[in-house]
Amino acid sequence: MTNIIIISVLLFFLAALLEIGGGYLVWLWLKEKRGRILGWLGALTLAVYGVILTFQPAHFGRVYAAYGGIFIVSSIIWGLVIDKKKPDRYEIIGGGVALLGAAIIMYGPR
Repeated sequence: MTNIIIISVLLFFLAALLEIGGGYLVWLWLKEKRGRILGWLGALTLAVYGVILTFQPAHFGRVYAAYGGIFIVSSIIWGLVIDKKKPDRYEIIGGGVALLGAAIIMYGPR
């Protein structure tokens, strides 16, 4: 059971990296006029993100509900690493609450 959870968590964070990274590439293309190739790479990355979540061992609604918490935390980390914006205490607290919620939704006993 533990290996399934580890793989599931890794899939969630990979999906978040792909979704945020793909969105960022589209952002660079449209908002910062950095070239169409970035837009196409962003679209491809977003398509791969959509596939990654299908590997989760639960139904669609549960996976996407839990993924929301992972996405929140991943976005905060992206802001810290890529945008060099240190999260404030409320972002950290909110991210922790979201991550706890994701864990309960996805891995709580059934």
